[in-house]
Amino acid sequence: MAIPNITIAPPVHKIEIETISGYALQQEDVSYGFVPSPTNEVLIDNIGSANADLLPTAEQATLGGLVLQPDINVEVGVQTNSIVQQMLNTFRYTFPGFPQEEVSTSVTPSAGNVCFFDSSTVLGTSETFSVYNCSFTRANVNSLSTGAKTNLFIYITHANNELVVLHKGYIDLPDSAINNWSAGKTIYLDPNSVLDTAPTGVSGDWVRSLGFCVPNTEGKKRIWFEADSTYLKIL
Repeated sequence: MAIPNITIAPPVHKIEIETISGYALQQEDVSYGFVPSPTNEVLIDNIGSANADLLPTAEQATLGGLVLQPDINVEVGVQTNSIVQQMLNTFRYTFPGFPQEEVSTSVTPSAGNVCFFDSSTVLGTSETFSVYNCSFTRANVNSLSTGAKTNLFIYITHANNELVVLHKGYIDLPDSAINNWSAGKTIYLDPNSVLDTAPTGVSGDWVRSLGFCVPNTEGKKRIWFEADSTYLKIL
């Protein structure tokens, strides 16, 4: 019996597998959008969201007839505001419909003046006074009834019967609104109803700490305004 002669012949058929680097499977006809959460406006300014169709060109591969298409990188972000600034803005009050007649004294308030709401004084007619039942007047240290026992505010503006005041927070003052500004020093009200780093020394006057001068690199008369709830009367 003859011994079979077995040899290795060249291949007759071959299988070619082709891969495309950086491609991924993706369902077609799908849109994507993004909505920031939470949507609390104090923390995040919602700049809106939109759906966008992602339709890259599909490429046919030889492996099993699968449809492959390139990777898609989507960058998502939100625009935020400083929570500190948003919180500080909550101490800036607006009083709509506040009559012009009730924001007037012998010395009309100007930006940066320290003022208070006075429920005992009628400056305009009884009709205008009845809207808020008070007037808005500059504080004066020569009487306990003109700012010693009430909340104090920084006058911002009053236009079209809309009064805007600052109860607490940072503010840059005009030169005329503060005397002897010095970084870090406590501020008071002087005998002329102007902010000053030197308190009044006149007998019978009241003294309250109203904040301090804030150091800055911009050459601003910047202060932190926050009136103390207590006062001293000079004997």
